[in-house]
Amino acid sequence: MKDKQTDRWRTTNYDEGDNFGVQGDRLRVIAADYLFKDNPEQVIIALGGKGQLKDIPDAPTVSEVIEKELLELEVPGEKIIKEEESGNSWQQLMGMKKLINELGLEDCKIISNKFHLPRLKAMAELDSDLKKIMDSSNIDFKSAEEILLKYNPEEWQNEIESVYKSEAMKERIKMEEKGIKDIKDGKYKLK
Repeated sequence: MKDKQTDRWRTTNYDEGDNFGVQGDRLRVIAADYLFKDNPEQVIIALGGKGQLKDIPDAPTVSEVIEKELLELEVPGEKIIKEEESGNSWQQLMGMKKLINELGLEDCKIISNKFHLPRLKAMAELDSDLKKIMDSSNIDFKSAEEILLKYNPEEWQNEIESVYKSEAMKERIKMEEKGIKDIKDGKYKLK
């Protein structure tokens, strides 16, 4: 989102969102930084094209915003790989699959918010190649919230608990659950 005070594009906090409600993608960036600091030999793949911002000419890609924030957290630029073509979660999974194959990655953590992980997993099950990669490699879906609570519970415990009790989060979770049901019923539009 574009911050009105700084006129700068950035990821969102819990009290901000996208066209579908509560987002909190800033937590994903912080979680990736914590994991990177634990193992600086790894790379971070920042996924995302313009997505919902595709009609805004000056909007950067999601991966550009993530890269900038990771650099501010002192992750070296050579450790960040950007995928800038995807516009939604399905396309991001397909972009990730392509990069896993191209780079020969065997150990991969997919970080997203807790409310979004079940739908991501349901989508991943639909692609036979991605499912094979997940079954044969050490690919793990990780909750950003879980990572933040592990590394810095004092800072995150109250905020995460409060947000997950909120009506806005309950609505987002309902939307995610409907998406999972639609995937299982073959009604979900993957593109």
